[in-house]
Amino acid sequence: MSILDAVERFIGRRKDESVGLREIRCDLKGKEQLNQFKSLVVGSEYSNPDGTDRQEALAKLKTGEKVRLIWDSGESGNKTIIYVVRGGKGKALTMADCFGRLGDKPATDVIRWLTEENIIAVATVSKITGGTRKRPKLGCVLELTTYPGPKQKA
Repeated sequence: MSILDAVERFIGRRKDESVGLREIRCDLKGKEQLNQFKSLVVGSEYSNPDGTDRQEALAKLKTGEKVRLIWDSGESGNKTIIYVVRGGKGKALTMADCFGRLGDKPATDVIRWLTEENIIAVATVSKITGGTRKRPKLGCVLELTTYPGPKQKA
């Protein structure tokens, strides 16, 4: 089941209606990094809408691994949700690969940069937290790096 199918089913839309999920990405060849900051992934302790466990997806991650940012730009009510999904470039996205989302403030910033300032954010796993007897639930810290977006056509 693809991530789009699961989200569409979860919010009760018909199959032929789009929910507006969009991957935030661009070709970084020759682009100079603008800024870098860290952000926590939130919601990792919950299940995905299709019932898959986010903790299982998080357990498969490694420090330094690139992850995908998926923006819910549709009409689902809150347009500031950015899901964090594991999986390499070109791999089909599934809901089972989703391990959380960006917090409200970083998500709002990333969306503003993308829509108003033509800046793209790329995410890498900086640190996996938890997994101990004292803190059994896993968590994740991302390193977000910003780059200039694609040149706009005149």
